[in-house]
Amino acid sequence: MGGVVIAEPEMRTHPRTSRGDGASEWLCAWCLNRVASEKDRFAYEGESEFAFKNPNGVLFCIITFAQTIGCREAGVPTLEYSWFAGHAWSYCECSQCRAHLGWFYTGPIDFVGLIRDRIVRASLALN
Repeated sequence: MGGVVIAEPEMRTHPRTSRGDGASEWLCAWCLNRVASEKDRFAYEGESEFAFKNPNGVLFCIITFAQTIGCREAGVPTLEYSWFAGHAWSYCECSQCRAHLGWFYTGPIDFVGLIRDRIVRASLALN
């Protein structure tokens, strides 16, 4: 007989991106996309904040992180003019607005250096 069949609802789980504690989140200064978490701050040779000049004499103050959340890599890694010996760098862009936020470093240890004045604490930006 051709009775009505009632299908069971399909259950799926969807990962949720935690907004986290505003005091521990770093955002892109341009679009406020979440790009890093304070818990992922990384100490390279005992330090997590550095100041370097590029070959053109432009000063960059960076904070190092073990990983980022809302960033994407751009360019081909190169050892040329690297600030960290043995580490090739490539550009780090905001995954939302594509602003240049810093550099990905690949080498004995992989990490990210974000430019201090291009990121902002969520607790300051969202209040």
